[in-house]
Formats: sequence, structure tokens, C-alpha cells
Amino acid sequence: MNKKLFLIPSLFLLTCCNESSLIKEGEYLFKSLHLGKNNVVGCISCHTTKSDVVTVGPSLSGLALRADKIIKNMSAQEYIRQSVINPDAYIVSGYSPAVMFSHYQEELSEAEIDALVVYLLQLK
Repeated sequence: MNKKLFLIPSLFLLTCCNESSLIKEGEYLFKSLHLGKNNVVGCISCHTTKSDVVTVGPSLSGLALRADKIIKNMSAQEYIRQSVINPDAYIVSGYSPAVMFSHYQEELSEAEIDALVVYLLQLK
């Protein structure tokens, strides 16, 4: 019985630390000027996390609070992942298609994409 009680906090700590690591990795990737195998343009080159700043792409400030409401029947996680790997699937009002680099899925590993998604999900 004691083993089960000990195991639950350990799993919580492991999950917590893994998510924290993913957020840090995602933030690092987001803030990198160049990404991937071919040193392609990074997210921060066109997006910001500040609500009052307009750049090439939409601000991602508060993304976690609105991402699940953008496309009906699509979770925030699904929307953000789709936006990274297929940016023209949905175009934010006021922005043009075919502007965002559309081959991150080929440049980044699944783990790197996961880290970006986890980081963006915590932008409130």
C-alpha cells in the first residue's frame, strides 16, 4: 500500500518536470531566429508574444485562451499543431495566406514540434 502512495507523487513530479522541460525547449525554439536542419526562419521572426505589437504574423499573446475557439470541434492543441505544420489551413483575419514558412514538419522533429505546442499552450 505504501508503494502506491509513494508512486503517485513520483509520477506527478516526473510529469511536472517533463512538461517544464518541454516548455523551456519550446520557448527556446520559439525565440530562435533560425530553426531546423536547413536553418529556416524561426517563429520569433514573424510572431510576438506581446499583445500590443503587430509583426508579420499575428501576436500569439493569449493563444492558449482562444485557440480552442478558432475552429469548431478542434482543441487548442490540435489548432496550434496544425498552425505549425500546415499554416495555410486557417488564416487569421487580416493576414494573408502563403506568408508563413510551411515546411516546419520537415525541418523539425516531432519532439521539437511537441515542445513548441506545449510552450504555445501556456501563453495566456
